[in-house]
Amino acid sequence: MNNQSLKGILIALTGALLITPDTLFMRLSQMDVWSMLFWRGMQMGIVLVFVTLCIQNYRKNFNLIFSKTGIYIILSQGLGSVTFTYGIVISSVTLILLCIATSPLFAAFFSHYLLKEKINKSTVYASLFTIIGVSISVLDAHNAVNAPQGNYFVGLFCGLFTAAALGLNFVLLRSNPKIPAIGATGFGGLLVGLIGILFIQKNNIFSGDLVAISISGLIILPLSFAALTYATRFTQAANVSLLMLLETVLGPVWVWLFIKETPSIQMIFGGVIVILTLLIYFAKPLIRKNAV
Repeated sequence: MNNQSLKGILIALTGALLITPDTLFMRLSQMDVWSMLFWRGMQMGIVLVFVTLCIQNYRKNFNLIFSKTGIYIILSQGLGSVTFTYGIVISSVTLILLCIATSPLFAAFFSHYLLKEKINKSTVYASLFTIIGVSISVLDAHNAVNAPQGNYFVGLFCGLFTAAALGLNFVLLRSNPKIPAIGATGFGGLLVGLIGILFIQKNNIFSGDLVAISISGLIILPLSFAALTYATRFTQAANVSLLMLLETVLGPVWVWLFIKETPSIQMIFGGVIVILTLLIYFAKPLIRKNAV
């Protein structure tokens, strides 16, 4: 692990920690899926596009956001956000976040075929243990307490689709470092907002807790995604995806502390496997570096 990669990991770690309470504020907003998509998408999009226009280097390459790769980034960001939000509304937070834990597999797969990057054995092993942890948890998702009782198969699909979109998004950002990552993510957010407003009922647009959803849309999402997308400039997309597993573990904790949505013991056990795998994955190269 060189200094550049370590820098990328530290930036990604900051973004991953910032995003962990996001699902809590989604729950606290008590909004339907379309209202949530509208507010979260528009707020995040406006903030990130504004920041992009304020930074000279990003402003200089602003037109690259609408290149072929840039459009793919916007679409993957947008569609992934739609399935994530829909999954959270109908299903257990723990189920969705643990499904998203598979994103390193997708990132490694897309990196291999799109960027011709070698898939390290440590990444493969870490991803496999992650899948084991996720599988253990998903099999007992129906026993979560105070969680929405929607269709868990739909929730599973939403979580896995979000993971694939997230992995692809990070790889696309890494494939062309000249594309303003923050701006592309911002336009992805605006796309989400437009999708939400197409289906939202007029009498629901101001329903729910606007303060809670604004904390998510104006603060948590812009800061976290700015850090996560910027980190892809310095380290592999699979590394960024693996660090986002912190949300998988800490996200349900926030929800449990404040609204008592409680995963089962089996789901917690699966989450423990995920976090231990993550710690071992990143600790091993650091130990080797210090030993040299």
